[in-house]
Amino acid sequence: MMQLTKWTLMYMALVLAPLSMASAATENTPPGQMQISNKTSFPLYVFQNASRKVVMPNEHVQTADYKASAVTVTTSTPEAVIRFVTLSHSKSCKAQACVLITGN
Repeated sequence: MMQLTKWTLMYMALVLAPLSMASAATENTPPGQMQISNKTSFPLYVFQNASRKVVMPNEHVQTADYKASAVTVTTSTPEAVIRFVTLSHSKSCKAQACVLITGN
């Protein structure tokens, strides 16, 4: 019975070790930056806190920590339409999350 308990404890330690490492790693990660890429033919406005950034077509911008304050994206004119918003993390993304906005 003692041998079974020893192996059970070792197995549980091996299974739970990655979880404890993951929780320790999340405490040391930098603030949540987001890269917004404009794949439309019109400029986009990106609002965060009291700042407004203009993202021209085929350009991108990085926001500050999106966990601390919301990020809002709007079109620059009423005629412009956002068709798709894709959240991903590609190799060209230099932030924790990438938002690709397409439309016309």
